[in-house]
Amino acid sequence: MIADTITLRPAAPDDAEIIADLLVQLYRTEVPNILRGPAEKQVRLFQHIVAYEIARSIGGRYVAVANGQIVGSASLRMPSHSAEDHLPSGTFSTAIATIGISDTLRLILSALRASLISEVNLANHESYISSVVVDSTARGRGVGAAMMGQIEDEARHSGARAALLRVVVGNDTARRLYVRLGYESVSRTPPFLDRIVFPSELMRRKLL
Repeated sequence: MIADTITLRPAAPDDAEIIADLLVQLYRTEVPNILRGPAEKQVRLFQHIVAYEIARSIGGRYVAVANGQIVGSASLRMPSHSAEDHLPSGTFSTAIATIGISDTLRLILSALRASLISEVNLANHESYISSVVVDSTARGRGVGAAMMGQIEDEARHSGARAALLRVVVGNDTARRLYVRLGYESVSRTPPFLDRIVFPSELMRRKLL
């Protein structure tokens, strides 16, 4: 079973293109209709951003590897890490050149909508898991659960006693996984803001 072969490791520079492809998949699942052009052009834009993060050791990205192939990715933040977004210079011009003006404007608008949700402030001994995505070719085979278990181990080794994450309302597959793993709902974005922000649910689990 593929899940039994999963190994989690920090992202390396050579992983940027594959992680970018995974993030495009995640975007299309959680916020469809934001990016409408060819996927390969979207991957080029995300690769520009991911390569910058990896080179500067920001973002806390990990990849899940099975049989030598990357099949998933997730990010881990600890209280000592900054929650600020970091974009490399030239991102706007790269976006225009790769995905075009319409998708660029929609992407900027989506970033503004996301910014209206307050960032999760971590207490001591808490961790925050984000950007959890499994490649479309490996879904339904236990990869997500295996990857979550290993990134939670990374959090424990860094001193975390609890893990938090956000799941977009409507992503029922992901939410069912998190509930099965022991995550419980902490809060939800106010329903009256659903047309303004991307509605999401904050979930938490104790790491024993």
